[in-house]
Amino acid sequence: MSYRPFDFLTTLPAPFSDGNRVVQLLRSLRRLLAFMVLTTMVVASALLRRLFGAGHDVIYRHYTWYCRNIQRFSGIRVTVEGALPDHACVLVANHRSYIDSVMVPSPHPLAFVAKAEVKHWPLIGWGGTAMRTLWVKRSDAESRRETRREVQRRIESGMSIIIFPEGTTYKGPDLLEYRMGMFKMCADGGFPIFPIAMEYRHQEVAWEGKDLFIPHAFKIFGHRHVDVALRFGEVQYGDDPVELRQRIYDWTSKACAEMRANWDAQTA
Repeated sequence: MSYRPFDFLTTLPAPFSDGNRVVQLLRSLRRLLAFMVLTTMVVASALLRRLFGAGHDVIYRHYTWYCRNIQRFSGIRVTVEGALPDHACVLVANHRSYIDSVMVPSPHPLAFVAKAEVKHWPLIGWGGTAMRTLWVKRSDAESRRETRREVQRRIESGMSIIIFPEGTTYKGPDLLEYRMGMFKMCADGGFPIFPIAMEYRHQEVAWEGKDLFIPHAFKIFGHRHVDVALRFGEVQYGDDPVELRQRIYDWTSKACAEMRANWDAQTA
């Protein structure tokens, strides 16, 4: 069977749609256009500000503005339990979708740790570089070590870091194994870790496997609302990286399971 690049326009249905394919298509087009315009504006502004020596706190304020407006224009509704810390720490979250990164605009300036492949993506990669994202080659041991060293330097300088220790997006409802590196660094350095659990009402929001960005974005942006629950934990410390990782993993896993049950109960 031959593949036609726009076949996905006939498969916009998703179980949580309003049922009108034309409305979904128009909504997707409008939101994708808003995403492109907002992202281009903010990335261009960040790159120019970085070029002329603006500090990270200035650029970060534009990022929080971007997060709020992407949520608004994309129909993303966020339910939050708890509060983010107002001091530097390592934020650790499970990873469901490419839109996870606009869910947690910390009141304290932060930077992301992300896989190096994303650095070369148009707009997203450029914006990440302007935001001082740490690009790590996961297959390169030296790159992983240098990333941990740079995380340590930034935490010591008062900047927060956010990581997704599963290493990739995962539909769930459970979690992938958390990678050890950052937990060892935090245990060795005595750095605080702040756990975050994230669960979408509809698991189809997850972007995984070989899904292409545009077809998947069309299906997601076509829905009237994208609902996500966030649960913030408490700052954690530990000097045993294995125990620390397990403690964070267990809390996040339990929180995601509870939020999944809540979503399922509401749609039953």
